[in-house]
Order: sequence, then C-alpha cells, then structure tokens
Amino acid sequence: MNPGFIYAIGAAVVWGIVYCIDQRVLDATSPLPLLFIDSLITAIVMLPFIFHERHSVKAFLSSGKLNLELMFASIVLAAVANFLIFSGIKLVGASSASIIEIMYPFFVVLFSFIFFRTTPSTYFIIGAILVFIGSALIVYHH
Repeated sequence: MNPGFIYAIGAAVVWGIVYCIDQRVLDATSPLPLLFIDSLITAIVMLPFIFHERHSVKAFLSSGKLNLELMFASIVLAAVANFLIFSGIKLVGASSASIIEIMYPFFVVLFSFIFFRTTPSTYFIIGAILVFIGSALIVYHH
C-alpha cells in the first residue's frame, strides 16, 4: 500500500481521538483559548524539529514570494478552520461536527480546480459528490 494512504488513514484515526478529547475540553472552555493553547503547544513541540532541519527553513524562506504568500494564507485559513471546527464541536458535538466537516473533499476538488486548474479523475469527483450528498443528508435529518 502507498505510504501516503497509510499516513492519511493514520491522520484520520488520530483526528478521531483528538475530536473526542476536544469535545470534552470544550465542555469547560470556549474554542478560542483551545485554539491558542493548541497552536502554542504545537509550536513548542515542533521547535526542536525545525532546528534539526535548518536547511528546510532556509529553503522555504528562499522559495519565493508566491510560496511565502501561500504559506501565510494557509496558516491563517488553518487557524480559521480550527476555530470553526472547535466551535462546531462545542455546539453540536464531535460526531456531528466531524460528519459535517467530512464534506471538505468536495471543496478540495472545487477549489483545486478554481485556483490551480487541476482536473481530478471522474472517480474522485463521483466520490467527493457522494461524500457531500451523504453529509448533507445527515445534516438535513439530524
């Protein structure tokens, strides 16, 4: 099996655990402090790895203005997305929020086409549409 698929499945398993923990944490706090502490701890945990791979930081910083702008946009959008999912978990619970969030592959296909003119395979489009419809059905009947 392709290691990329193994990593993606691993991420899905770990995110499942994280969402359940976040739901419990959000019972006692609001999304913004969780987002701040999450970001702070992530930065602290990642710091030794950044120092270990100094060449990667240098390569990134010299990768061009467009790449730096895209990275900034990605970081800001990831923070907004995390805040929104934390808010969703707090309001509707981890299970419902995760089912709704699973619609993101549909939007990945859409925005990849709009921004970068990528053309996904027919099977990928069908799968993304089915995920979107399935999520919409769950939301509609919940």
